[in-house]
Amino acid sequence: MITDIAVLSPSRLLVADSTNRKLKLVDCVNGGVLSEAALPASPRRLCLLSEGRVAMTQYNSTKIQFICVANDTISLDKSIDVKNKVAGIAKIDSHLVLGCYSPGKVEMMTMDGRVVNEVDNQKAGKQVFSYPFFIATSSSGDIFVSDYGTNTIIQMDRSLCITQTFTSPMLTSLYGIASVSTDQLLVADEKSHSIVVLNTTNGTVTPLLGREDGIQEPWAVAWCPASKRLYVSCSGDQTPLNVFCQK
Repeated sequence: MITDIAVLSPSRLLVADSTNRKLKLVDCVNGGVLSEAALPASPRRLCLLSEGRVAMTQYNSTKIQFICVANDTISLDKSIDVKNKVAGIAKIDSHLVLGCYSPGKVEMMTMDGRVVNEVDNQKAGKQVFSYPFFIATSSSGDIFVSDYGTNTIIQMDRSLCITQTFTSPMLTSLYGIASVSTDQLLVADEKSHSIVVLNTTNGTVTPLLGREDGIQEPWAVAWCPASKRLYVSCSGDQTPLNVFCQK
């Protein structure tokens, strides 16, 4: 199962194959796997740091693994230890933003693992963090957290201050998210077998893709603005990676 997708370029994807404990480099133009790397644990989430450099979380792990991709070859770089089990991961400026669980909270840390800020339910003043499985950042510097346990999308600023929270009857089982503009967030909803668009200005939720488009238990989403392509991994589909082009 593909648990996350990192768009390296319009022609290259890095995907996390948790079933086989591998990272795979995919050719978006011609199709096929160009290279792969075996991992000691199942990969969970991916975060593009810079061209050819990715950070990764792993299942039931308190480590962040750094990955290098050069000349179509994947190699493992250094890793850093963190205090909590982590799922979601994203980059904001020169820092990492981590979604931690048991207990649920969000941390901001330096690339060498020093925590500089954090927010939990007590600091937030309400129960919003349970399983912060996916994190995305926008070009305007907003941080979005998809929390599977509370079925809530949490929006934060660079200081990890919560600016908005979003819930909807159409958001029933939240997984992957991807920012496509300053006010639009793509959300994968597993139980409804759909990809929806959340307007972060007014909170409206609009269906985008569903069963009729081949979506079955969607997990991760990734958007490539250069190629106008949307990538969706589905855990309940015989096609583990689906590609949709903007019309």
